[in-house]
Amino acid sequence: MSEKELSTAEAELYDRQIRLWGIESQEKLRAANVLLIGVRGLGSEIAKNILLSGINSLTILDDGKVTQAELLKNFLLDRNSEGQKIAKAILPKAQALNPLVKITADTEALSSKDKDYFKNFTIIVGTGLTTEQLINIDSICRESNIKFICGDVFGMFGFSLADFQNHDYYVDQIRLPNRKRTHEGSKPVSTEAITKKVHSKINYPPLNEVLVTSDNVTKPTEGKRKRRNELFYLMRLLIEFRDKNGRNPDYSSKDNDVAQMKSIRTELLQKYQFKEENLKEEVLDLVFGEIAPICAIVGGVVAQEVIKAVSHKEVPIHNMFLLNPYTFSGKEEIVGA
Repeated sequence: MSEKELSTAEAELYDRQIRLWGIESQEKLRAANVLLIGVRGLGSEIAKNILLSGINSLTILDDGKVTQAELLKNFLLDRNSEGQKIAKAILPKAQALNPLVKITADTEALSSKDKDYFKNFTIIVGTGLTTEQLINIDSICRESNIKFICGDVFGMFGFSLADFQNHDYYVDQIRLPNRKRTHEGSKPVSTEAITKKVHSKINYPPLNEVLVTSDNVTKPTEGKRKRRNELFYLMRLLIEFRDKNGRNPDYSSKDNDVAQMKSIRTELLQKYQFKEENLKEEVLDLVFGEIAPICAIVGGVVAQEVIKAVSHKEVPIHNMFLLNPYTFSGKEEIVGA
């Protein structure tokens, strides 16, 4: 991806963030074309943050319509937009966030898109996807060297999962000069901090190794099984529920949904052979709906990772972020690597 030189207007608009992550990173962001799949509660938070960062273009792919429930959790929607295509309904408020970004609404179904459609983007962000969709999109991204990150919010729980492939990045290492006086008592010649770019690389596993073949959570040569964070199993449970039902757990069918999630939990217990207390049944009462503050947290994390991936600056999450529904603290987990 080539960098895009900033205009005077852009330099003025993005002055604060240029001071934060530098002109080089901002020019890379201004050359980035982002595809966002799904613009519900979480998707709207992701859209807000990446629009404000100053990307070149944002394409929103969502074939759904605005419902009354969606109006309560999506701040990009107007109260009179019920029944409209959601990708188009959010455009006025989304564009107002940053008039310099080109925003496109795509109201076709994800299933209608071929491989060539995805090749136009620098990075793809997915929300509300099934296991099959996640693995298929990730496979396409790997073929075309496109970075991919997905995320979801289930009630008080949220997560993000990234595949940035062979990702190189750098961090600014700041070193203060030696301020000790010389033997003659004179002061140091220079007192300015020295900034050095330190480069490194992370190799991400493909999502099929995370969501499917990570069933074997240790390599054959290892003597012990690596203990997974219990929230990883909760994530697997909820995505499997979506795979089977084509939707997330819903308050309108809470009793039936909880019963089905308990059944999936039993299957996971047998499959992974972890202790029952590592995935308590009580947590299943906390995974309904998209809670706005949780969307804000996870949306901020996903957008932050998009910025890191595009700018190649700072250490990205490798490769999963899990938000604890009890403590609201986040944890990074490496799965499949």
